[in-house]
Amino acid sequence: MAEDTDDQREAAGLAARWELLSGRPDRTVHITDAQAIRAIAHEARQRVIDVLFTDSGRAFTATELAELTELTPSAMSYHLRALERWGVVERAESTGDARNRPWRAAGTRLEVRGGADPSARAAQSALFELAVDQYRERYDWYRSWPAERRHGFVGTGQAEFWLTEEEAARFLLALERAELELMESGVENRPGPGKIRTRWFFSLLPVAGERPPERAERPAGPEEPASGHDKEPTA
Repeated sequence: MAEDTDDQREAAGLAARWELLSGRPDRTVHITDAQAIRAIAHEARQRVIDVLFTDSGRAFTATELAELTELTPSAMSYHLRALERWGVVERAESTGDARNRPWRAAGTRLEVRGGADPSARAAQSALFELAVDQYRERYDWYRSWPAERRHGFVGTGQAEFWLTEEEAARFLLALERAELELMESGVENRPGPGKIRTRWFFSLLPVAGERPPERAERPAGPEEPASGHDKEPTA
């Protein structure tokens, strides 16, 4: 049995730390269905997803979520039921009025993959375009701030790297580790004095025109011949 790589061990360690932080088992909610992707490609629902998955260990009532996302409680209830239908959110245990039962993320992280299905890929493109449009809107809003207030709240940048698949995965792990360390430092991810709502947007994508690299062959183990031609003949 092959041993785990350093990156695999680190990923497992990060998952364990997320579990400890959220108080919930680490679980990824996978969205692959075209209708489900279209359902979450909605600005208001993305705001709900941001709140619930960023603080996945906490449950929120529809009223609380409405206040955080600047929606009406009735609109919030509608969006929550739509997200529940596709397994993105779930109802948490109620400790008070059952009519205002709290909601929480159905997992600790959300992964959207359209796969080869054309309709699902089109829906995922729409979701990505929504994210880009929201980023552009936020950037334009930030530009309206007085220059002396901009420092510290905004960071943008880009770079180009030649990476193997393993190096790209390591880069993504480093970003996840940075986010986790911020949360572990005691930062309370909720409104408070001097705080404003922020959002980070990141993508690691091949440059247009690049083709998928050929996968390197797995090195032969100590008891495993490099190829069929090297095997000893059988009687």
